[in-house]
Amino acid sequence: SGVDMSFSYKKVFRKDFTAALRGSFTYAHNEIVFNDEPDYSLTPNLSKIGHPHNSRLLYVSEGIFTSQEEVDAHAVQTFGNYGVGDIKYADITGPDGKPDGVVNALDRIRYDIPAIPEIQYGFGGALTYKHFDFNFMFQGAARVTLLMSGHHPFISNKGAGYNISQYLVDDHWSWDNNRADAAYPRLSTKVSNNNTQSSSFYLHDSSYLRLKSVEIGYSPVKKIRFYLAGTDLLTFSPFKYWDPEMGSGSGLETYPLQKTAKVGVQFNF
Repeated sequence: SGVDMSFSYKKVFRKDFTAALRGSFTYAHNEIVFNDEPDYSLTPNLSKIGHPHNSRLLYVSEGIFTSQEEVDAHAVQTFGNYGVGDIKYADITGPDGKPDGVVNALDRIRYDIPAIPEIQYGFGGALTYKHFDFNFMFQGAARVTLLMSGHHPFISNKGAGYNISQYLVDDHWSWDNNRADAAYPRLSTKVSNNNTQSSSFYLHDSSYLRLKSVEIGYSPVKKIRFYLAGTDLLTFSPFKYWDPEMGSGSGLETYPLQKTAKVGVQFNF
């Protein structure tokens, strides 16, 4: 279910001044009402029913361990060796439907904000005044998330010699940066299965608003027009590591959108 709407407005204020506005808005949401699945009465957090079909089943991150006392007092995590500087996961439930002091596949929950935007919108306008014209268009998406993956340094020998992304260098856990909310857990030359689990630690709001296009023109005479134009010049988003429209992954799978600017002259014959 959802809604789809658009609007347009144009007015001639006087002979040499015209303004036009336009926009669109789409909201679409789906929810699974039946699914042929096992009996999840004791672990309803695993069920797809009541969630969008593209919801994510993830471990719940509680940040990063900052002391050995914190590690010792926490539920046992079953993803290999871990310790101070590694990701801490919530003990949600066990086979009997109650937290059991062990973090395993039963402790995942569904996150409903999908990878495909539930809200997409755009708006723009055009102004003409005497010999000048101005056009712009914004495009945006909301109710959308991305899951970072495949971005872990030193994960295997096939990545030997690869550089480390700058944000991992700037804000990973270390004794000098002993923070539970560091952007990345401790770095290690050994594979850490604990830190590569799909979890809310790597889930990010990837909504954005982008200045898709803008153009300014000047026509000294009817047959000649000079213009300055640009595309994808500005993007506003809470996600800063790569272009949010590229979606989940490491930010390296596809070539990113490019900012472009051009100056031109148009001749009409």
